[in-house]
Amino acid sequence: MDSKSQSPRNNYHVGNLSAQLLSAARTMLEAVGSTKLSVRALCSGLGVTPTAAYYHFSNRTDLLAQLATQGYLELAQVLDKEAAALPMEDKIRGFCLTYLNFARDNPALYQLMFGPELALENMPDTLREARQLAFSKLEEMVADLLKQPINNPDVRSAALASWSYIHGLTALLQHKVLQRPAEVSDQRLIERTLLGFEVLFKAHAESIRSM
Repeated sequence: MDSKSQSPRNNYHVGNLSAQLLSAARTMLEAVGSTKLSVRALCSGLGVTPTAAYYHFSNRTDLLAQLATQGYLELAQVLDKEAAALPMEDKIRGFCLTYLNFARDNPALYQLMFGPELALENMPDTLREARQLAFSKLEEMVADLLKQPINNPDVRSAALASWSYIHGLTALLQHKVLQRPAEVSDQRLIERTLLGFEVLFKAHAESIRSM
């Protein structure tokens, strides 16, 4: 029999099935979105039974949680890599641009990571830890900028504000709520919006001094 005519069932190794399921689920996720991701269809495509899949994932939610965990770990890795290569004055813009690019390259995964399907009260520890790891990369950058220890309350507040900003901007772009001219690059948009914060905070500080 020609190797090309072999069924998918003949082409996987049991010890590698978990990785193959995650890889196939990642592809299906980006194609149809999390709400239409079907374990039965996933198994059919790999030529295995749902029972084999549920040996590695207790249920569909567990599979989605592992995908989201994978996403947060990848986000943490790319943020860490990009931030380390940037001079201090470019770190905030670079962090925001890297974050935005990750969301654009992985739109369905990003929606799953921050969407309502994985409720906080039922979130597995591995997913919670991966999410915190991604956030810690922003805290590390902010701590460096403020020259404060990472556990300083100001670092936590500034990091949360920064994540709220870039997550909000990303959501506006993903859902096409924010329209922009084609000639305006992501970097330019980030620079403009960050400048807007600078103008706002300057006006706020002046109003306080005048009281």
